[in-house]
This record gives sequence, structure tokens and C-alpha cells, in this order.
Amino acid sequence: MADLLYFLRLTRGRAGWMLLGTLLAVAVVGLGLALLGLAGAVAVGALAAGAWLLRPVALGRSAARYLEKLTTHEATFRILADIRLWFFDRLAPLVPGRIGGQATGGLRAGDLLSRLVGDVDALDGLYIQLVTPSVVALLAALALAVVLSAVAPSVALAVLLILALAGLGVPALAERAGRSAGQEQQRRAAELRQQVIDITQGLTDLIAHGATGRALAEADRVSQRHGDVVRRQAVIAALGGAATQMLTQAALVAVLLVGVAAAGGVGEGVGPMLAIGAFVTLAAFEAVAPLPLAYQMLGRTRAASRRLREVAEMPPAVVDRARTDAVPDGTEIQVEGVSFTYPGADRPALQGIDLTIGAGERMAIVGPSGSGKSTLLALLMRFHDTDAGSVRIGGADLRDLAQADHHARLGVLSQGTPILAGTLRDNLLLGSADADPAAVSGALRIAGLERMVAELPDGLDTWLGEAGVTISGGEGRRVALARVILRDAPILLLDEPTEGLDAETERSVLAALEEVMAGRTVVMITHRPAVTEAMHRVLRIEGGRLVG
Repeated sequence: MADLLYFLRLTRGRAGWMLLGTLLAVAVVGLGLALLGLAGAVAVGALAAGAWLLRPVALGRSAARYLEKLTTHEATFRILADIRLWFFDRLAPLVPGRIGGQATGGLRAGDLLSRLVGDVDALDGLYIQLVTPSVVALLAALALAVVLSAVAPSVALAVLLILALAGLGVPALAERAGRSAGQEQQRRAAELRQQVIDITQGLTDLIAHGATGRALAEADRVSQRHGDVVRRQAVIAALGGAATQMLTQAALVAVLLVGVAAAGGVGEGVGPMLAIGAFVTLAAFEAVAPLPLAYQMLGRTRAASRRLREVAEMPPAVVDRARTDAVPDGTEIQVEGVSFTYPGADRPALQGIDLTIGAGERMAIVGPSGSGKSTLLALLMRFHDTDAGSVRIGGADLRDLAQADHHARLGVLSQGTPILAGTLRDNLLLGSADADPAAVSGALRIAGLERMVAELPDGLDTWLGEAGVTISGGEGRRVALARVILRDAPILLLDEPTEGLDAETERSVLAALEEVMAGRTVVMITHRPAVTEAMHRVLRIEGGRLVG
């Protein structure tokens, strides 16, 4: 229960909505008890003059039910939104030091998406299906005890024992039966989402290699396994519902038999009291009917909460110190005796790196794949802390600076810089939300985007689609370059900025970069001779060491 209590504590900000929803749910059950009690009394003629009360009570119950559904679902949606934001807030510091790149720890993008969406959604029953119904069922039991005690204490005792079986015993059995199935259901659902995401993202390559059939067959197998566990859950739910219905009928029989026995036979006044008791019993058992399914799904909810906490409680690779220094004005970069090994790796990614890049100097770093070039760039961005040595900018050790302050001075452009689902304006202003129109126009001119923007149907407000699907790769790289220009950072970190571009596009991007790099400290990873010609110095890394 520790995982569930953990997430219940996260809902405290929505306590008002939750309390209102619970009170309305209690009102629904209370009006239901009153409605059936009145119906019983009217049916046996004990309250013929009060038949008119049935209509306002029934209307009141319907109105309360509507408001209860509206309020509890609103509370649930707000809670899920809060948990999703909480999870994303915990996830962001893990990227890319602990999640992504060479430190995934087995967590892929699809798995993270499954946790952010599927596992968070699985917590929807925590309040609306578990907490509120449990509170309502308890209050319904107390109300039933009061009413039946007026009929006969022995009737109250017999019916409450049966109610305990329906409200405690059946849910406990359902929880036990559904525990492993619920955990497996959540795991299979995550596998299925991951499979679908993999197929969607790799569909072009699957078609090109004729592997679509195999991929779909594997997805079908995963879907079958998910379907099997869902069917198991459906069987358990059906048995739980049937058991509750049988106990409800048993309670009605108990009201009649025990009531008659307690009264010494069917005498005057006994019939109306038993009728009212039977009707009220029906209303009370209606309140406990949702509990078996709610507790059956507890295993699924627990599994989801554990999966969320697994990621949320991962320690970030980099943590700001309690007290951080002010950001220096200088942009000189000093790397002194730096060594670094990725967690779980069997050899260092960098060993004994010493270099100094002066303020305003342009440094190109070349070397074979896997030599440590991107790792050095990651250390300059402080996505990791060094195992040995230090990285200083403007004389300040990066470990003494707040990450946000350090990142604010960096402009980053790489071959993998994403174009986000949104408008061109959204993408341009991603790191410079306050940029004025003149700055945007200047960035478009330098990046060579003026003609493209003029031809777009809605100009800067044109939707670019997911991953910039509506524009070419070269245009996407120019958009990313314009984003860097608007950021106006004093230090530029460029990772293969022209990789994958044709010769003509590369020349135009390099011409734009020449203007952008002027007066800035630049570190660029590249292997293209046309790019290194624009740099002041070129260093080579092999096997994690500087060799020239």
C-alpha cells in the first residue's frame, strides 16, 4: 500500500474537489436509501399519504448522481494531470544523463511514453473507484445498521454479516485473484504500446526490408498475450459481480426470515417494517457492489504506481549544489585532466583530456565514431559530471554553477536537433520566448529561411507537423539554426551541424554559421573538411584521448 499512499499524498492539492465529490456520492447513497425506504413504505400502505415524496427524492437523487459524476471525474482528470506533470518534472533532470543516449538503463522512449500515459491513466481508479466507493460503502453500512436495528437487532446483525462478506470478503478475494493478473495486464499493455511505437517509428525501414509481416506478427503475439490477461480479468470481475448479487439475495432472505422469527410470526405492523428493511437493504448493497471490481484492479494500479516511482526516484546524473556561484562573464573553456566512464561501461569514454579554448576561439573536434567526441560535448553541457578532473568556463567550475544558469549561456545545434510538433513560430521561439519581430526577421535572414516562410500558407504560423514532417531535412536544420541565432548565446556547441545535407545546402548553412560564430566561443564536432576550414584549431580524439 506504500506506493498507493505515496500517490494519494500527491492529490492533496485537489482535496477540495475530492471532498466535494465524496460528499455528493454520500448524498446519492443517502437519497437512494431514502427513496427505496419510502418506496417500501408506500408499497405496503404504511405511508400512503407520503407517496408524493417519491418524486422529489427521485429527482434529487438523479441530480446528485449527475453532479457526483461530474465532480468526481473532474477531480480525477485534475489529479491525473497533476501526476503527469509531477512525473515529467521528475523525468526532465534524468535526460540525458540517466535516460537517453548511452545511459538508458533499459528504458526506451516507448517505455517512458507508456509510463507517462498508460501508467498515469491506470491511477484513475485510485480516487474514483477505490477511495470514494470505500467511504460510501462504510457510511451505507452504518445507515443500514441504524434502520435494521429499528426492525430487529437480530435482523441487523444477520444482514450486516452478509454485507461484510459482500463489502470485505468478496473484494478481498477479488483483489487476491486479480493481483498477478493486474500486474501482468499493466506489463503487457506497456509491451503492446512499445511494439506499436517501434513499428510506427520504423515503418519505412520495415517496408524497405520486407519485414513488415514479421513485425506485425510479433505485435499480434503481444496483443494476444494482453488480450488473454484482459479476459482473465473479465472472468474474475464476472465472478465477483455474481457473488455480490447472490449475497444481496441472501440478505433479502435474511431480512424476511430472521425478521419473522424475531417478531414471532407475521403480525400486525411486521410486514411494513420488513418491506422497508428489504428495500433499504437493496440500496445498501448497491453501494458495495462496485468494490469487488475496484479491489480486483488494485494489482494493476499498484504495478502502475511502482513503474512510475521506479523512474521518478532515479537519482539524476547531475545535481545542483545547495549553494551555487554567480555565472562568470568570460567564455574561455578549460578542460583539465578529465576522465569519464558511462555507468556500466567496461572502458572509459574519455581519459586524461586537457585542452583550453580561448574566448572567441573556434575549435573543431574530429575523430572516429565512438572516440568520445559527443561525450566531451555532453560534459561541456554538464549532462554528466566528470569522474576525474574539471571543466571550467570563464574560470568557474561547472559543478559550482546552477545548471539552468549554465545552459542559458549555451547555443546548441546538432544533426539530431528536433523540430517539435507545432508552428514554425513555436519552434523558433523555443528558447527565446520574448524575441521581438525584428530579431525573428534577422534570424530568418541569416538562416536563409525568408523565401521558405514567404511560400508557407500561414507564414510563421504554419503547422510543421510531428518531427517537422512538412519540411525537408535541410529546412529543418535551418529552423534549428535560426533557433540558435535567436538564443544569442555567447558559447556555441555544434555537433555535426551539416551531417546528412547535400553539398549546396551544406554551403549555405556554413555561410550562415560563419556569421553566427563571429565573436563567440565555438566547439564543433565534425568530420567534414569543408567545416573544419572555418575553424581556428582542429583537435583529434581517438579512444577517448587527445592525439593531435
